[in-house]
Amino acid sequence: MDHSLYEDSFFHHITSAVVIVDAAGNCRQGSPKGRQQLAQLQLVADSVQDQTPLCLGEVVASSVALNLPACLATSMEAVKLSPLGQGQEQAPGLALMEWLPASQAEAGQEKLKILQEVSQAVNSSLIMEDIFDALGLVLQNHIPYQEAVIVILDDSQNGIKTLVRIFEDGDLEISGEHNAFAGYEPLVHHILRQPVSQLYKKNQLPQSLLLADNAASALVVPLINKGVVIGLIALSASEEHGFNQAQEELLSEVSAQLAVAVENAKFYWQTQAQASREFLINQLTRSIRQSLDTDIILGTAVTELGKVMGISRCFIRYFSPEGQEKAFQYQLPGSPGMAHGLSFSERAVFNLRKDQPYNPFILNDVRDCPPQIASLEYFEASGIKSIAIVPILIRDELVGTITLHQCDAYRAWVMEDIELLKALAEHLGVALHQAQLFLALDQRTKALEQTLEELQQAQLYLVQSEKMAVLGQFVAGIAHEVNTPLGTMISNNATLIVCLDKLRQGALPGTSGQTQLFESMDSLLSLNKLAASRIQDIVKNLRNFARLDESELKTVDLRDGIESTLLLVQSSLPANIELVRRYGPNVPEVQCYPGLLNQVFMNLIVNASHAIQDKAENSTGETPLNTITIETSYDESSQLVTVAVRDTGKGIPKDNLTKVFDPGFTTKGAGVGTGLGLALCYRIVEKHQGRIYLHSVVNEGTSFFVEIPSHSRK
Repeated sequence: MDHSLYEDSFFHHITSAVVIVDAAGNCRQGSPKGRQQLAQLQLVADSVQDQTPLCLGEVVASSVALNLPACLATSMEAVKLSPLGQGQEQAPGLALMEWLPASQAEAGQEKLKILQEVSQAVNSSLIMEDIFDALGLVLQNHIPYQEAVIVILDDSQNGIKTLVRIFEDGDLEISGEHNAFAGYEPLVHHILRQPVSQLYKKNQLPQSLLLADNAASALVVPLINKGVVIGLIALSASEEHGFNQAQEELLSEVSAQLAVAVENAKFYWQTQAQASREFLINQLTRSIRQSLDTDIILGTAVTELGKVMGISRCFIRYFSPEGQEKAFQYQLPGSPGMAHGLSFSERAVFNLRKDQPYNPFILNDVRDCPPQIASLEYFEASGIKSIAIVPILIRDELVGTITLHQCDAYRAWVMEDIELLKALAEHLGVALHQAQLFLALDQRTKALEQTLEELQQAQLYLVQSEKMAVLGQFVAGIAHEVNTPLGTMISNNATLIVCLDKLRQGALPGTSGQTQLFESMDSLLSLNKLAASRIQDIVKNLRNFARLDESELKTVDLRDGIESTLLLVQSSLPANIELVRRYGPNVPEVQCYPGLLNQVFMNLIVNASHAIQDKAENSTGETPLNTITIETSYDESSQLVTVAVRDTGKGIPKDNLTKVFDPGFTTKGAGVGTGLGLALCYRIVEKHQGRIYLHSVVNEGTSFFVEIPSHSRK
């Protein structure tokens, strides 16, 4: 391929230093001065070791590299290397190399120096104020201005987040968020629509608050980061031609570095602010969740929040489930008092809002408050200039509000303030919900305790009622048991009285007659003693059976309780029932409530006698002899004492076996059974941490087994 792109005569008439080089750095064509300059570079390169291919100049579409040492980079600042042509057919791998005039080279070096100075200024700190202060000094040195304005937009590009004014003398003025829509500002509106730099002369200047009052010209450059406009730089000058094209290019490059620095600072401070908010929320959460008392929770929260926010007044109102409203207040010392006679309801604020009623209610200036919510008279009387109200919700139901008052100055509530209030309100909602649940649980627990106490009293009453009902069935037998020895005593006493009268009258002749009389009297007295002992035993057993001392555990022999029960029952049992005792050996004493266990034995024996009588009534022919067997045994491995009550009665049908311990269940006729006997037996044995169960075969009999631990279990 012919690489002669130009005639030699073309370069012969060029006086400047220009050459065409290939990828290896070899000269293909060039002017005499250009060939001479390149030869000098190559000569220097040959004398320097460690040669490295070096790409120079503004190479856009070519990979041309000069085989020159890296140490010559500084000397090549006056050289411009540009790709030659657009396609391989025209000039594959060729580049045009030009030696710039000294003035251009110096200008490039100066520009590089300025950009390095700017980079050092904007990257020396992550504090916005320091960045703007350092940048203002650099710009004043290289692009003199009357006033500089830096605008930083919020993330939505709808509002001005930060507005910085840098005056000619270096003073700095920084203001926070503005309420005005950013698009209303002409310069911001233009930059958002066409994000390019713009030079304005006096007759072109827009009516913008971002420019100095007496500005005759302006230079406006957008701040762009990752393709998004984040703000602008606007320089004002008092001269009509205050800025030139070179300054515009320089400011554009400065704006690129400033945009990156601003985003880095924003990210850093957002991270710090987020960490601080999370720390604060954690502290508040830990404080309010250390208690389940709503007064302590809300009192702690309002104090901590008021201190952190540096607010004039802070209120937390709580609308309790009982319909009461509680208010908790923190007030900065020196703040004005609240107005009297004028009302304001935070609850009404959210009830009056139809769309998204539970969004925070924020007013930077209370003069903008809708009249249906509150009157300006109320705010003026209370000294309120700015107000913020955030709802406290539990399951989307309004249960309270957090209200902040700023009284000393108007306050622009920033997003961080609102997010903090919303986060605190959410945590308060959780804490209040937990407190409500705890209160409800506590009330339910107290109600259950009261119900349990009433049930225990009712159970005790039922136990005693059942005892009396059982005793009532055996009153006749007990009366007979008492009347027999009592009749003997009465008869003997009458005889003794006669004997005593005869002794007084001396009616008995001789010593033998008197001796016989004394012997008769001794015999009668002995019979009286036996009869009195019999009555005493009956009364004692009756008292032991019916005693109410269940509140104290006692160590007793269960056989004593069984015998006391049998003594009361035996005289009333039908003649066809025989009581059989089979007490096992080595049965230890048991820690128990004796009166309650006697009730169990009585109920089991009575039920056994009824089962035998029912079987006898339903049988034909001669009534056979039936038995009620009482057995005791001890299992040393399980340390359980077992009392078995067996009968030869009619038995229990299989379908009823699972119902026998249910309260109210009975197979007896109306007026005979209450259905509580076995249910009470089950509860009493359960109270002793024991077990009661049965085995039954219809028409053969039933066996009940009561297992009681020999010692009470903790």
